[in-house]
Amino acid sequence: MAKFNGRLEVLALSAVHQHPDNIREDLGDLTQLSGEIKELGLLNPLLVYPHPDREGDFVVQDGNRRRAAAAQAGLTEVPCVVLPEPKAERGPRADIETMLTTGRNHRPLSEAEVSKGIQGLLDLGMDITTVGKKFKMSRKEVQARAKVAQKNDGISKAYSAGRLRLDAVQRLQELEEQSDIPELYERTVERIEDMANGASIDTVERVIAETELSIKKSLRVAELKELDAKEGDYEISYSNAWTAVEDKMTDAEHVAAGHKYRFNYRDPEPIWYVKAKKVKPELTEAEKQEKQTQNKLKSMLPIVQRSRIAFVKNAFETVKPSEVVAKEAIAKKITTQVLYSEEGRTILGEVVGLKVPDLDDMSSAYVLLDRWNTEVHKHLIRQSMAYLGVMLAFADHLGTEETLGKLSGFERSGFENGNYSSRWISSHAYYSFLTEHLGYQLDLDEKLAMEYSAMNEPRRNRELDLVPLPDEVTATCGGCNQEVVADSEWQGQCIDCDGENE
Repeated sequence: MAKFNGRLEVLALSAVHQHPDNIREDLGDLTQLSGEIKELGLLNPLLVYPHPDREGDFVVQDGNRRRAAAAQAGLTEVPCVVLPEPKAERGPRADIETMLTTGRNHRPLSEAEVSKGIQGLLDLGMDITTVGKKFKMSRKEVQARAKVAQKNDGISKAYSAGRLRLDAVQRLQELEEQSDIPELYERTVERIEDMANGASIDTVERVIAETELSIKKSLRVAELKELDAKEGDYEISYSNAWTAVEDKMTDAEHVAAGHKYRFNYRDPEPIWYVKAKKVKPELTEAEKQEKQTQNKLKSMLPIVQRSRIAFVKNAFETVKPSEVVAKEAIAKKITTQVLYSEEGRTILGEVVGLKVPDLDDMSSAYVLLDRWNTEVHKHLIRQSMAYLGVMLAFADHLGTEETLGKLSGFERSGFENGNYSSRWISSHAYYSFLTEHLGYQLDLDEKLAMEYSAMNEPRRNRELDLVPLPDEVTATCGGCNQEVVADSEWQGQCIDCDGENE
């Protein structure tokens, strides 16, 4: 059994100094401890040894928190166990070992403080194996703690602040040492060090994977742009007009063949598409007439759409919005989430006068979009409450506006009479909003598109018609007296009553 060669003495607190290399960076809240010392006295003596530079004074080897708490409690003298002055080659190392051992037994040291102590022992000549055995750590953990203690970068600061655990730090250290992808470590660290709530090992792995995918995609996009390759829109992946190319070809061969590419969300390699070949059937005269009608409407509706959007912009500048609509819209939007598509952002940008930036460069797309969102936000908060309310209500219809530049946006359905959703129900609500709250008036070609689509669906819900068909009238059934929509061949009774007579 080792011989204890210390002596118990009561020393003046002013002669007892905190250890200059204390690994504990934060003594913590001393209120409770100082209260106990004030009431009961310092029951656990400080462990001290003679100060190497100040004769008659002492340095705390164990008990730096108790010393500070005793001072806070107003004590002028403290009980101490005075040890002999340590040997030069052993003193600093013994102090750190004591701090690591007793510090973790009392108020726990932070992970960063433990790592600081480990690095201190290695600096004083203790080898990694000995440190690991003494403090029950693997060789890998000792090396990771030493490395993070040596640095003063964003990861080390996040670790010191408790936002990163050691396993997450180890994974980032492995990435720095092993990754052969340019900027992967730097861009991963840039995202993680700014996370206010920290990152678990799972979050670190996710960020690494997302960043790696983003870098690879950016590199592939740059390669494709060098070849002047054409990117397809989001519809190309499911449109019948395009089919995926199965043949293995080089990028240059795809470009030469006129193929377009599209990236899947989690795939760094593009999928190439070729225009599907269609055999055009011989049309009848009736089909040709219908085709002409469709082509006319298809050519005019985009023009009407631009005019309508210009009207909406002007309306928001001149029409006084309804306070009731604003309050209702804001209340609704508080509980719902609006997802803007690419075209939806464009329309909103036109309305508020802030053009959406070019987002083709994936590496800067998020930054540019954030800046644009900030400018839109600045613009909106300068408007009146009523303006914001109507703007929120309009934003709810942006997805509908996207469809109305095509004839399919006016398509009617026989399910409009039931509890089913249909495209026209959304379009009807949007047009009602424009006409009731912004004073919009239907263009002639819009009316023709509505008439054309309504005539092709006799089972539609006629209450959703915005324009009456030329041959329809409102009449009263002679059998049941209910009001019905009748045409020029009306016989005086509704379908139900006419069926009963048969």
